[in-house]
Amino acid sequence: MTTTYTIHSDRLTATFDPDGARMRSLHLDGGPNLILDADEGITSALRDTYGGTIVGPLANRVRGGKVPLGAVVHQMPCNENGTTALHSGPDGLDRMQWTASAQDNATLTFTCHLPDGHGGLPGNRDVSVTFTLTSNTLTLRIAMTTDAPTPASIAHHPYWRVTGGHSLRIHADHYLPTDDANLPTGRIAPVAGTPFDHRTPRPIDPGTDHNFCVADMTSPTPRPMAILHTKTHTLQIDSTESGLQAYSGAFLPEIPQANIAPLAGIALEPQGWPDAVNHTHFPDVIVTPDHPYVQTTTYRLTPLLKRAT
Repeated sequence: MTTTYTIHSDRLTATFDPDGARMRSLHLDGGPNLILDADEGITSALRDTYGGTIVGPLANRVRGGKVPLGAVVHQMPCNENGTTALHSGPDGLDRMQWTASAQDNATLTFTCHLPDGHGGLPGNRDVSVTFTLTSNTLTLRIAMTTDAPTPASIAHHPYWRVTGGHSLRIHADHYLPTDDANLPTGRIAPVAGTPFDHRTPRPIDPGTDHNFCVADMTSPTPRPMAILHTKTHTLQIDSTESGLQAYSGAFLPEIPQANIAPLAGIALEPQGWPDAVNHTHFPDVIVTPDHPYVQTTTYRLTPLLKRAT
C-alpha cells in the first residue's frame, strides 16, 4: 500500500505520494479537489497520462530521443510511437519512487537520484522537489545538481479540473507551432490570429498541446505566466521558467467513477521550451556542476465570491 503525505496551511490542504512525487489532491478552504485524481484500484489510466507527477529530467518531447552535447549525441529511449522521447521516456522522473526526505505541517520535500547514463543522459544527478503551502499559495521548488553537463527541464504535471467552464489567460505573445508528431517545427510564431491567442482570457482550444513562449530565458524570481478562471475559483501561476506547456486534456481517459473525461482537466506546465536540445535558437536547457537547475513556481488560488441573493 502506497504511503501518502499530507501538508496544510490555514486555507490549503494537499496530499502526495512518492510514486512520481505525485500530487494527489489540492483543496482550498475545505472545498473539492481542484486537480484530477483517480484511485489506482480503479484504473492506472490517469497515472499513465502523467497526472500530478513530476516529469523530466527533460520534460516534453525530444525528436528521435537524440540529445547532442558537444561532439556526442546521447540517445534517450523513445516511448511515443518509437519516434519521440516524451518526458524522458519510459524511465523518467514520473516513474521513480521518490524519498520523502523532510516534512513539517506545511512543507514536504521529495528527493531522487539518477545515476550517470540513466535515461540515456550523462551525469550523476540529484533532484529535489519541495512543496510549501502558505495561506492560499502553493510554492514548488525543483532543484537538480549534476557532476557533468546535462539537459534539465523539469515540470509539474497536474490536471486542473475545469468541468463546468473556464477561461485562460497566458502572458505570451508567441508560441511554438508543431508538426504531426507534436514536435516544435523550429518556428516561433505570433499568437495573434490563432486559436492560441490567450493574451485576453478565452477557453482553451481542444487542439492545444503547445509551448507558449513567455520569455527567452529563465528568471531569478517567478514572473506571471497564466491565470485560469473557473466557475468557482481563480488560479494564478507564476514561474522562473521560460515556457508554459498548455494541454487541453483532449485525450484524457474516461473514468466515470472519478468524474474524469476528455477536456475535464487542463495541464499548465512551466518548463523550458520543448526539444530545445535540437534548436539552438531556443533558450538553453543545459546545466553544469557550476550552474545547477532551479525552478520556482507558485500557484495562487482565490475563490470567487458568491453574490448575495
